Amino acid sequence: MKIALLTFFFSTFIFVQSLSQVNTGREYGNPKVLLLTSHLSKANRELLLRPNMPYHNFINKVICFELKCRTIIGRRKSLKSISFDEFKRRIERNAKKGMYKDMFKKPPSTYKKPQPDTTLIKKKVIEPIVLNEPAPTVASPVLKSDSLIVLGELLFETNSYKLKGEHFSALDSIAKFLQEHPSLVAMISGHTDDTGKESYNLILSSKRAAVVAAYLIENGASDERVSSDGFGSAKPIMTNDTESGRRKNRRVEILIHERR
Repeated sequence: MKIALLTFFFSTFIFVQSLSQVNTGREYGNPKVLLLTSHLSKANRELLLRPNMPYHNFINKVICFELKCRTIIGRRKSLKSISFDEFKRRIERNAKKGMYKDMFKKPPSTYKKPQPDTTLIKKKVIEPIVLNEPAPTVASPVLKSDSLIVLGELLFETNSYKLKGEHFSALDSIAKFLQEHPSLVAMISGHTDDTGKESYNLILSSKRAAVVAAYLIENGASDERVSSDGFGSAKPIMTNDTESGRRKNRRVEILIHERR
């Protein structure tokens, strides 16, 4: 009976995992929250040794439905390297789905060749070069340990956990800072306002935090030093009675501190 039950669990697990591997963009996969996972492999067993991980009995280790586990393992799957042959096969599958049909279309040209202005000709002045004078430097944002970085809802598309490209530079600087300071860890937390069902708010805030964590890891931050969690509307910083307050509550926070 036990063998039949385990066989059923494993077949269900493999079937659901195959459904979760549908490619939705990049050839090597997007970060996704799996429907279920397992801690039978060595890497997934070591995940249970992390602090603040939920308790797992034997059955939970074989088939796990914990959101935190499914998020971290799903993120690892999307970042796992693949062979060149598998990469080509995924390219072919994506091409059959029509993902690249608009990639090589040239936009209508709005460029106009400038015409020379012959009404006024100025003599070009060549400035002397001073060899001993240092070149000016541009100050970059300074990140420090024990700092809290608050990213507003404009980081994502409306009611979605898809990152907007114009905010990549801010996340790149955070990832570089973590890469240069290996003693620091980052805790990413997602928050929403109290609009709608709290169950949906918890899922949305968790996915937004997980996507930010995945971006930092993908751009150089260590997987062992980046964690994420979603709190829904449980931790507001402003009142939810006004639109401006709800806008402030829809946020992602990155807490950077020394490893404890």
